Amino acid sequence: MNFETFVALLGEEFEFDTAGIVENTTFADINFDEFDMIELVMSIEDRFHIEVPDEALQSFKTIGDFAAYMQEKLE
Repeated sequence: MNFETFVALLGEEFEFDTAGIVENTTFADINFDEFDMIELVMSIEDRFHIEVPDEALQSFKTIGDFAAYMQEKLE
């Protein structure tokens, strides 16, 4: 999953405009809170049949970090 695909998934899942989101955009920049992150992870785990461990989730500082993780997991 490349960065653009990941961003499109975010926009689809949370119904917001993804224009202006770049790899170093943080989740705080798009007003994601702890509950949004939990919802995102649950959606990704269900959709792609993978597990995102808490340790990995805590390491994601930017949207690009999460997208890179997803690309690695899905290869």
